[in-house]
Amino acid sequence: MAQQKGHLPVKGRLGNLSFYKTKDGYLIKDKGGVDKNRIASDPKFQRTRENGAEFGNAGKAGKLLRNAVKAVSQGSSDGRAVSRLTKLMMRVLKTDTVSRRGEVNGEKYS
Repeated sequence: MAQQKGHLPVKGRLGNLSFYKTKDGYLIKDKGGVDKNRIASDPKFQRTRENGAEFGNAGKAGKLLRNAVKAVSQGSSDGRAVSRLTKLMMRVLKTDTVSRRGEVNGEKYS
């Protein structure tokens, strides 16, 4: 991924390039990628759908935990706390030896 070094802050799209700002500065990325309908239906992307479901479950679990401790943690998080919590939740979900990938207790959440 490219990063802007000059003094010209640009946001938005220009052709196939997207210019955006993060905490790390202004970045540029190319459009690219596979059509979402193909990912949703093509058997070759089954593992991708499973990974997406696992990540979604981790995000939902992290949100439940954040909401549960919201009163005591008000103002104590930083901009990357959510991503770190999601990472931990992924590790927790991967310890599940009963459910199949992309499912929790046999239920699909994707």
